Amino acid sequence: MKVNYRLAEERDLEGAHHIMVEALDQFALQMGRPLVEVDFEDYLPLWHHFSATSDEGFWVAEVRGKLAGFACSIVRDGLWFLSHLMVLPEFQGQGIGGELLARTLQGAQREEAKIIATYADASNWPSISLYARHGMFPRVPVLRMRGSIVSMRLDQREVEPPEFQVAGLSEETVAALGEIDEKIRGARRHIDHRYWLGAPEMRCYLFREGKRAIAYAYLSVEGHIGPLATLKGEHIRPILGFAIDRLSDQGVDTFIVRVPGINTEAVSLLYERGFTIQEMHLLISSLPFGRWENYIISRPSLL
Repeated sequence: MKVNYRLAEERDLEGAHHIMVEALDQFALQMGRPLVEVDFEDYLPLWHHFSATSDEGFWVAEVRGKLAGFACSIVRDGLWFLSHLMVLPEFQGQGIGGELLARTLQGAQREEAKIIATYADASNWPSISLYARHGMFPRVPVLRMRGSIVSMRLDQREVEPPEFQVAGLSEETVAALGEIDEKIRGARRHIDHRYWLGAPEMRCYLFREGKRAIAYAYLSVEGHIGPLATLKGEHIRPILGFAIDRLSDQGVDTFIVRVPGINTEAVSLLYERGFTIQEMHLLISSLPFGRWENYIISRPSLL
């Protein structure tokens, strides 16, 4: 079987989305989970963001003119992150994923990345094994937790969070968020914050002590909380509680939080509020990094 590998183009985005949905649905069926519901038009702004900022890290594989798989990686301040590696079920097990990974890893070498990392379902042994062969190893469990307004305990209110403001898109805001990221994630990502701050479905709350920015939290109209980062562990509970209450007040009835297992303050609060674990994933990397006890992840594709 002849496979053609090339850099992705605009015309490939819908095909890549189809591959992602097909691959995720196959895995969901194997695990006895609900099928994935990800509309292409809803996801398109994120595909454009990857296409514009991956810097030759977005590759596709073709077989007889048909897209068979793709890989997308991004580099942010010395951190190389594999956002997607997907192969159509009919082409899996034939080395396409490994070759796509090898090609996108060239970006890590070109950019002299200090750390290479990715994210995988904890039950996806083939992917975890592939990443280990390329020097990335499981580091931190990440729990996908879900809450519903029907079963949620809303009578439990945390202490008030630090002073906050709704952050708009400005260079001052991006710089403040970057300083927090550098201390918590070990890498800034100005370009991703500009994307989130400009997304109409997301709102960023920036928390301060005096004039100093000490935490941030993004909330989406769909009920997703994250990314969320705080310089002080003592602020995890009040800020996460604030996020849940703010979304509840806005009429959101379903909540999704992806929380590192090491962030015990967040996990404990979520259990107290009636959240349950839906899935477990793994943060996988070449070296340990990040203060994940002070962090909540965004969509896995942007960490």
